[in-house]
Amino acid sequence: MFTASTRILLDATSAHVARSWLILGGEAALAAGIAGYHPESSVRWQPIDCREWDNVANLPGNLQIEPPVANDRPVEGVVIAVTPKRDLARRWLLMAWHVLADEGRLFIAGANAEGIRPVIRDAAKLFGPAMREDFRSRQRIAMFAANGRVGEQPAWASKPGVEPGTWEQFTLEVTGNSIPIVTQAGVFAGGRVDAGTRLLLEALPDRLAGSVLDAGCGAGAIGIVASLLGADVVDMTDVNLLAVQAAQENIRRLGLFGCRACAGDVYSAVEDERYGLIVSNPPFHRGKAIDLSIADRLIDEAPDHLEPGGSLLVVANAFLAHGKRMERVFSRVETVAETRQYHVLQARGPR
Repeated sequence: MFTASTRILLDATSAHVARSWLILGGEAALAAGIAGYHPESSVRWQPIDCREWDNVANLPGNLQIEPPVANDRPVEGVVIAVTPKRDLARRWLLMAWHVLADEGRLFIAGANAEGIRPVIRDAAKLFGPAMREDFRSRQRIAMFAANGRVGEQPAWASKPGVEPGTWEQFTLEVTGNSIPIVTQAGVFAGGRVDAGTRLLLEALPDRLAGSVLDAGCGAGAIGIVASLLGADVVDMTDVNLLAVQAAQENIRRLGLFGCRACAGDVYSAVEDERYGLIVSNPPFHRGKAIDLSIADRLIDEAPDHLEPGGSLLVVANAFLAHGKRMERVFSRVETVAETRQYHVLQARGPR
């Protein structure tokens, strides 16, 4: 079933003739649909959620899936499925500005409640006024012409992490060290460590050994600290391909041996590996709706990935009932750190 944004983008692009397309973000149905409508065109798709890979059945021969990176290959049509992350939308707009051929077209769409209107204003600062703008089903779509590109770009176009090919850097102060971390638009928490993650970091033991899994790693802050605390092996996973890129870049810059970051949905990337410690700050939103499915799977499947005597360490907003679910799966659950907003729960002894 298509989302509303996918449906209006497919409607808008179905009759537009372009020999080459670049799709930034969006769901598999959008990429497969455009490839199906334009079988003689080459279609490249840069998803940001690795779970969408599994939704492309019978991949059209003219559809190529590629990592979310900037490149200079020109195209005649760019399609952006806008997310609530405005910096990411701006990064995509800049990518479109660079790769669109002179007669090319840019199509952008998204929900009114998720910030499509400011993104349309951002697009106008790069491409001039929209050729066409329409709205339906609480969504909005706009089309821009490449030949309307403006010469002077707005200040945000050169912001680190937003400008394609750049990284935003911040410093993580923890364990008596100042650790330089890089991130990019579209990664959770942006250029900082959020309060929940910081509380979890403070709850880590002074020394670690053995193997650690950082599930839902973001830019890799938890896994990096675990490595610096002495863990022999640290695996980091995330469904967000932009987060995995950032974590991999941090591993490379810091020269952390025994660390790896890979794309995966909870435990899918680590298969039957087992760890002495699993740590996570699991997401609980999908869009604006509360979605506990990832946290539930993290807890329910943890016993299959823990070594004997291993533990699960999770930070969550205090109003979430992760503790009750953990008590159904583990015999010992305790709160090891808490503030008014967050608590860190540790579980041992699978039932």
